[in-house]
Amino acid sequence: MKTKPSFTANKLHLAVISAISAATIFTAQPVFANEDVDPGEDFPIEDIEVIKITGRLRTSASAATEERREQINVADIMGSEQISRTGDSDAAAALRRVTGLTLKDGKFIYVRGLGERYSSTSLNGAKVPSPDPTRNVVPLDMFPASIIESLAVQKSASASKPAAFGGGHVDIRTKAIPADFFFNASISGRYNTNDSNDTYTYNGGGDDWMGKDDGTRAMPNSIGNTVSQFGGISPVDIVTGSGGAIDFATAQKMNRDLALEMNRDMAIKTEDTTPGYSGNIAIGDRWDITEDVIFGALSAVSYKRQSDNYTKTDIELDGDANSMQVENAKDIVGTDSIVQMSGMLNLGLELGYDHKIKTYTTYLRDTSDDVSVAIEETIDTIGEPNALQVYSIDYEERTLISNQIEGQHFFEFLWDSEFNWMFSDARSERYAPNELSYTYNVVLDDSNQQLSRALNTQDAPKYVYSRLEDDSTNYKWDYTLPVEFDSAIVKFTAGYEYYERTRESNATRLAFDVGLSPTDPNGAILSEDFDKIFSDKNIDDDTLDIELKDASTDTEDYVAAEKNDAAFLMIDADFDDVWRVYAGVRYEDFRRTTLPITPEGEISDEGGRYELTDYVIAEDDWFPSMTVTWKQTDTTQWRFGASKTIVRPDLREVSPVRFQDPVTGFDFFGNPELESSAINNFDARWEYYSDEGNNFSIGAFYKDVAAPIEPIQRISEAGRQLKFYNAESGFVYGMETEFLQKLDFIGGEDSFWNEFFIVGNLTLGDSEIEIKPNGEIDPTNETRRMTGHSKWVANFQLSYDADNEMHAATLVYNVFGERIAYGGRGGLDDVYEKPFHSLDFTYSFFPTESVSLKFKAKNLLNAKTEYDQQDTLVYAKDPGQEFSLQFSYKY
Repeated sequence: MKTKPSFTANKLHLAVISAISAATIFTAQPVFANEDVDPGEDFPIEDIEVIKITGRLRTSASAATEERREQINVADIMGSEQISRTGDSDAAAALRRVTGLTLKDGKFIYVRGLGERYSSTSLNGAKVPSPDPTRNVVPLDMFPASIIESLAVQKSASASKPAAFGGGHVDIRTKAIPADFFFNASISGRYNTNDSNDTYTYNGGGDDWMGKDDGTRAMPNSIGNTVSQFGGISPVDIVTGSGGAIDFATAQKMNRDLALEMNRDMAIKTEDTTPGYSGNIAIGDRWDITEDVIFGALSAVSYKRQSDNYTKTDIELDGDANSMQVENAKDIVGTDSIVQMSGMLNLGLELGYDHKIKTYTTYLRDTSDDVSVAIEETIDTIGEPNALQVYSIDYEERTLISNQIEGQHFFEFLWDSEFNWMFSDARSERYAPNELSYTYNVVLDDSNQQLSRALNTQDAPKYVYSRLEDDSTNYKWDYTLPVEFDSAIVKFTAGYEYYERTRESNATRLAFDVGLSPTDPNGAILSEDFDKIFSDKNIDDDTLDIELKDASTDTEDYVAAEKNDAAFLMIDADFDDVWRVYAGVRYEDFRRTTLPITPEGEISDEGGRYELTDYVIAEDDWFPSMTVTWKQTDTTQWRFGASKTIVRPDLREVSPVRFQDPVTGFDFFGNPELESSAINNFDARWEYYSDEGNNFSIGAFYKDVAAPIEPIQRISEAGRQLKFYNAESGFVYGMETEFLQKLDFIGGEDSFWNEFFIVGNLTLGDSEIEIKPNGEIDPTNETRRMTGHSKWVANFQLSYDADNEMHAATLVYNVFGERIAYGGRGGLDDVYEKPFHSLDFTYSFFPTESVSLKFKAKNLLNAKTEYDQQDTLVYAKDPGQEFSLQFSYKY
């Protein structure tokens, strides 16, 4: 049985620190902080104006385009009005509208065909930790659209941003301080076509409506106490650990008492589905305290609760292209019950015109309670009446708390120089207190109706209790000195950035080892529901032979820490408003250690395979970047960029521990031998911006990736297992084009078509990696595309803004080309995710300036997520069609 150590001040924690040769890692007290701000950016209290013009939503799209035009880098901007127009409810869904971006698993963004590992995320300019144990980046579905001011996607590197940059950097900007008092409130209801099915559920806790377990699912304290006293929970452990003072019968009784402490009221049932709903409230104001002192505040809260019913198919193939066979097949029905809560408090203080301080506090909670029932057939039972009925409950709470403070200072007496600073403290957590799975052997008739069932005692019911805590500290400063020449203005910027992160991840697996007793020789009890089988009576009076045991098999716990010191220099030169040249260099000194922990709480050497130094990464390098912009005319400009960046393996990828991907269900294994991937990036783009607000751009990019990191199937008899490896080499290239065009040219400015405009983008490209077989992997295709890369991505939007400002509507279409979900092995082809054709519609009605109604319809084509291998459908999920109606009031 595992002993869960505390890693706050013990010897193990000190080993982590010494391993990376860094100062003591501390947990900072929460403070308020914000992003690294463009030195030319005005304080939000002053730069937000109340503008009322015809076609305001079209104008907001043009405003975001104008911000992109003035960037020194290749970038794309999406404002809050654009997000509202497309009807997307969170940052992840909204970002798939941006050129070259695709959405993976509803949470993660692929930029230019590169997986989420090649993207980085910041909140108001500050790095934040991820609560997802299986991904490097923050799941972007955690950020509700109601708190987002804009989304900025930087696609070419700059020295002021971290060098861990591949496809792009996403900065989520939350709402800014208002110019005047405002109050906004909205409430919406949601219906999905899958709601006609029953919801799968079980008896949870009293606080489930808040997305928080009230302790019902928590592991009993008595188990931890028993482990501390006897070293384990099995009767043998108790007898051995007692020094012979306890006999075996007494130890058995103690073990059964522990079993009685477990939450066994976990029988899965069905009930009518309740339509989802959500609500948002935001309020803000500013106060002129004195003539030179201005204070502003904004607060917002949001809440969403819904049940997503689904059906899935999951098939595992074996053999090769010539002798393929189905190894395992599952038909799954289930419900993912979701509760999302967010809160935000932003403050701003302006001292005169030259000094501004802002704070941003953000709290996010995203709880998923996924309940499913699967009929599983193996190679031995396919075509037979026998099958397995697998019940699963996967409950997890993800939280993120971020506190940020920043300052902007202008010194006129120091040659108009500027000094900016930022400090951020953030904490994320994933808490999964009671993941449960249990299996019945069932007999089905010809129509797949159940004839009989009995609990599968060979596959014991398993409980998993896991927690991940991730803390980070991020601060930086920069100083800019402008120098004016006859025909040029040159800004010299120097800065420093520090990032520190610590993580603890642990899991405990317990199981009921069940056998028949003489009082139930025919096993009739095993046909009953889970809570009836494991009732107090059956456990207490020995009706069943039950033992609670430790079911942990592989090392799953680890602790990790990393530090990154960075310094940067930049030059931004504008020559007569025709040529703009940016050049910068960034130096990073990066240190990291990830230590696997044994069940006894010691650092694992994986059977003598690794030493402590093998778990340590220490690397430093220089990362240059350059962008040249030529303003060809008042309406056209060219951009050319080149940079060197790096993508480092994530914490869990370099620790030799097992973890399960919640999306695919695959077992993943880390690899301490992973190397960082150096990337050479090249960009070119031509942009056109008309005086009427239309725009068009076309660009090209190329990335040369050294030793790209890929998840690859291992040679294993235990089902699908993936491990991270460095490929030999890789590259990705492509072209991007996008446009915004009003349709008044069809009939003139006074025609009906003046109220319409279209927005679209298209990305075409390809990629390639080289993977060589070794003793653990046998890839079918040694040369193939990168995992997750689509050869094409397209977005198209047709929008309508009524001249009387009372109506607005948008029809938006998104699709991506097929992409590799994971590589095939042993002669079987790679597994491809098929294109998903997304067609959504949004209509808004504004009867007054204060009231609005919005109708949204999603997935009108009723598309499904599908994976294909060897022309065989191996995975499918039906998300259904969704309809919602929102009422909003603003003052």
